[in-house]
Amino acid sequence: MPTSPPHIVIDARSMFTSTGRYTRNLIAHLEQIDTAHRYTIVLPRDRFDDWTPTSPLFEKVATETPYFSWREQTSFGRELRALRPDLVHFAMPQQPLYLGARRVTTFLDMTLLKVRNRKKHWAVSAVKRVIGAGAFVVTAHRSRVNLVISAHGGRDLVAHTRVRASSLYVTSPAADVIADAAIPVETPFPRFVLYVGRQEPYKNLKRLIRAVVHLRDAGEEIGLVVAGKIDDDGARLIRELDEQERGAVHFAGFVTDAQLRGLYEAAAVYAFPSFFEGFGLPGLEAMRHGCAVVSSDATCLPEVYGDAAIYFDPTSTAGMRDAVARVLTDPALAQTLRERGVARAEMFSWRWMATRTLDAYRDALES
Repeated sequence: MPTSPPHIVIDARSMFTSTGRYTRNLIAHLEQIDTAHRYTIVLPRDRFDDWTPTSPLFEKVATETPYFSWREQTSFGRELRALRPDLVHFAMPQQPLYLGARRVTTFLDMTLLKVRNRKKHWAVSAVKRVIGAGAFVVTAHRSRVNLVISAHGGRDLVAHTRVRASSLYVTSPAADVIADAAIPVETPFPRFVLYVGRQEPYKNLKRLIRAVVHLRDAGEEIGLVVAGKIDDDGARLIRELDEQERGAVHFAGFVTDAQLRGLYEAAAVYAFPSFFEGFGLPGLEAMRHGCAVVSSDATCLPEVYGDAAIYFDPTSTAGMRDAVARVLTDPALAQTLRERGVARAEMFSWRWMATRTLDAYRDALES
């Protein structure tokens, strides 16, 4: 009598969030490569119709349970157990502490524990970090396998949770070429430095703006373009800029994929000044589109970008200025970085990430 294939449940509540690219690409590629397991994908009810399986081995169910809720620790666990899984993959560390089934967890980064969320009251943010710190420890130790997206992230997880290093699988994401034809974005500068992403203080944008101001003072006809929805942190940053800083930066706000491609292809250099990252995907995406990259040397960024970027100390405005200036004033260096960047970006693929994750599933099921 034939046995049914092992049943894997993926908690994909994050699929439609800002970090959902990881979840979407994982599931899409698992549908292509895995014929040995059966999958149930758990989606938020309000986005249930936004994803449809393409493989007969995949089905979907809906949940009303949001992240960071009491339901996550009570009824959500019962919902998952009712699916009778052999393994549950949580794409985020936010999950029921008690499950009653084998689990695998993805830790994209340690931002929740290391960075204060200034959009919330300081006391709320502090309590959330304390609770999160304990939950990370419990979750990491209860998971058969812990997935991380960089080796640095794995070391960070081990240092915080004391989980076994042998429980880690590195499953790096990838940067795809934007398929839409590039659409130019009008900027007030003849040449510009580009930054793409959110504007939280740990992204270090204020220092990058000052570095560009120093370049302009030295005679460079250059400005900074910031692409990405302007959130509360961005609005606060804009309010705090002086007149000289305001003249050095253009906040483009939300841009379409086609406009983003236009910015990557038109930028003189892409700058990534962050103090802390789990992977640094925007810089890799810039490389994919032929843009020279200068980057902070913090956390995982040198691991991801390798020899395809010029690095600087994120605490040094002068170091940041000098790194950008090297690319602006040396066409040969800029061309070398563009060539290395394209080659570096091609080293990462979503298919490899899904294959590596599938290996982790097999390990968790067999252990």
